[in-house]
Formats: sequence, structure tokens, C-alpha cells
Amino acid sequence: MRGMTRTVRVGDLSLVCHVSGRGPLCVAHPGGPGLLGDYLRMPLLERDLTMVYLEPAGTGASGPLARGAKYDLETYAAHLDAVVAELSDGPVLVLGHGHGGFVAQKYALGNPGRIAGLILYATSPLADQHTRAAARERLQRYARANADRADPEAMIAAYDRPADRSVHETTARLWGILPALFGDYWQRRREFAPLLGALPCWPRPAAEFDFRADLRSITAPTMVLWGTHDFEFGDAAARMLRSGIPGAHAAEFRDSAHFAHMEEAERFSYVVTEFARRSPTESPASSPAPAATRTPV
Repeated sequence: MRGMTRTVRVGDLSLVCHVSGRGPLCVAHPGGPGLLGDYLRMPLLERDLTMVYLEPAGTGASGPLARGAKYDLETYAAHLDAVVAELSDGPVLVLGHGHGGFVAQKYALGNPGRIAGLILYATSPLADQHTRAAARERLQRYARANADRADPEAMIAAYDRPADRSVHETTARLWGILPALFGDYWQRRREFAPLLGALPCWPRPAAEFDFRADLRSITAPTMVLWGTHDFEFGDAAARMLRSGIPGAHAAEFRDSAHFAHMEEAERFSYVVTEFARRSPTESPASSPAPAATRTPV
């Protein structure tokens, strides 16, 4: 498959996926929550994998939830299941980045037979007020260390700004902290600055959960990926995942923060491709089936 757009129906809701590449299927769930999935495109992986980039409900071209429905991990995991079921009769690779990694863990715990390989990228098995406070402290240290290139007070103010307002305000919040999401944004500014104009974020509630006691139940082969300089989900989060999931593989990206697939694209592609080769994945059908209709959630 190359350059296809697929629509998966979940009741009255339409979920849009962008499909590109060749080889075994890998469904990628972006972070945020509420972040447009375009930033997660991985052209190098598309040489060996059929990448399916999901636009979560209420972002991009995907429809919003019905009034009163919750944008929570249960809903996102159910939507991920609808996409996987639509595109394959067998197990597939699932890659979750940031908040998408929360969704991927939730999905793996409830659907062990549907995942050939689980790729948990820049994510954590725990999110609560304490982890957010620790991330804020690390961001503050970053801002102070780069005070000659960034305004520390403005960066912290952006991080503290509520993320449940308008698309404009939520996007502005993200843009305010964007440099800190890279290992060395300032040296590669020309390369990464275009993201500022192409990274909208919709207001969605932050998840709170603790999967640590459940990680041992994840039976799918798992790869944990993280950047050394990630102020949100760095070494501590990676250690919890590695120690909790039996037999988990791991790869640290020492020149990256939250976006290793951009900062160290060649190595990132190699690591994921090698992991995929060891996983019992399904290749996509030559003629994709019509869009599926699933029970509303």
C-alpha cells in the first residue's frame, strides 16, 4: 500500500488513517492527547513496513466523539481495536508515542492476541500529578540552562497553561515548550522549526492511570524506546516499562529527547525494523476490505 487514506467507521464516527509503505502492518498512535498525527510520519520505516498513521477521534479529519462521550484511554483503545480489526485478520505491530503509548498499553492489556509486537516510544506506565510535577521541574531546569536562547518564564507559563481550552490556545501551549522536546533544538532549528506551523493540538483531558502492576500481563514482544533528554518520559519511565514487561527489549537514543524518530531517524528506523523482523506480523491484503462498522463507544 502506498499513499492511501482509509476511513474506519465506529458507529457514526469516522476515523481516518493514512497508510503508506510495504511489508508487515504497523499501526501508529500519536501522542498529545489531541495532537495531529502528521508529526509521527516515518518515511524510513515505510521501506520495510506498511505504516498506518491513525488520526485519533476529534483530530485532523477524524470525527469528534458524540456529546457526553469521554476522550479517555478506554475509548482510544477501542478505536485502535477497530482500526486493527479493519486492516488485518491477524496480529499486527502497534506503535504508541507519548500519550499514544498509554493507549497502546491499554490495548495490549485487553487484546493480547491482536498484537504481534508492541513498540512503546517515549511513554510511561504511570501518569499522575506527581509525574507531571517532576516533568515540570525537569523542564524548568532545561529552560534555565537555555536562558540565553529561550525565555524560562514564558516556557514554564506555557507548560502550566490549561490544556482544555480552544485549539488555538492548546496549540500555543505546545509551541511554547516545543524546543524542550528536542535534544538539541537550537543547533537544528532550521530542520525542526517548520513543526511550529504544522503541529496543531486539540484540547483533550490528560489521562491519569497506573499500569505498573499490570505490565507483567503484557505477553506481546515489546520494545521500549526513549530519548535521554526527554523531560517528560525519559530514563525513569523507560526503567518502569523495562522492569515490568517480561522480556522487554530496549533502545535509548542519547542524542534525542521526545522525537527520536526525527532526531536520530536512521537508527530509529533500524531498531524498529529489526524488532519487527523478529515479530510474527501480518502483511496487508493486496485489496483492502471495505470500511468496517463497529459498535459505538
